[in-house]
Amino acid sequence: MAGFTSEAERGVLEHEFAEIEKRGGQVDFARISGDELRQIEPSISGSVTHGMRIADQRYINPPLYVASLAEAVQARGGEIVSDAAVTGIRADDSVVIETQGADGRPGADFTADHVVIATGTWLGKLARPFGVRQLVQAGRGYSFSVRPEVVPTHPIYFPTQRVACTPLGDRLRVGGMMEFRPADAPADPRRIRTLVDAAGPLFDGVDWGTREDEWVGSRPCTPDGLPLVGSTRSPRVHVAGGHGMWGVTLGPLTGRILADHIVGRGEHPLMRAFDPLR
Repeated sequence: MAGFTSEAERGVLEHEFAEIEKRGGQVDFARISGDELRQIEPSISGSVTHGMRIADQRYINPPLYVASLAEAVQARGGEIVSDAAVTGIRADDSVVIETQGADGRPGADFTADHVVIATGTWLGKLARPFGVRQLVQAGRGYSFSVRPEVVPTHPIYFPTQRVACTPLGDRLRVGGMMEFRPADAPADPRRIRTLVDAAGPLFDGVDWGTREDEWVGSRPCTPDGLPLVGSTRSPRVHVAGGHGMWGVTLGPLTGRILADHIVGRGEHPLMRAFDPLR
């Protein structure tokens, strides 16, 4: 669902959809009134006068997704090493991955035939020694959750306010913002306040003062907006990152084309555009 406070606001998103269709994509949507939107999602306030229902969309619960992904890795014989940070990579006849424990002391070294650096905003530090010069910068997004009197049953996007709301069980996750600051900088409470001010008029029955799970996360952004997927100067060291706001969406495809490349099943044509050494 998408909500708007005027017909002009809705027209902006329709223009974006028209541009997508010009480039070969398809978006199946229907215009609905604010009242029709409230019949579907009663928590939407009366200030939302226009709506849109967008078909063929999906959303996920991120914590459950990550947990199930870890279970799938382990079920296939993979090992997950937690409470350790990778501090360096050496590549010659094989790859040596150096780690540091949570206590700051040197950890175990791991040897592999190939390694994929997929460390998000922190990708550059490990990949730079292997010729990757593209900047990967933190585009930080903020979120929190609230417990509306009536929890929406659909994700709801407010394009003008740049606020995305996702139901997670008995809570509603409210997210937005694009803040360019160092990935490890502390969260700025003003950003949460901005989100509350933007989302507050759009909902009824929400106590915005009882927020939970306030969080900031770093989207890995590149200067040209394209991911970094492929081999580095070392044929044993590969990178997968720089997806910006599309990591969850593009992650499965990235994994497939990079895995095929590593094991010799051929190179997907997309990888030429995503060359980490560009």
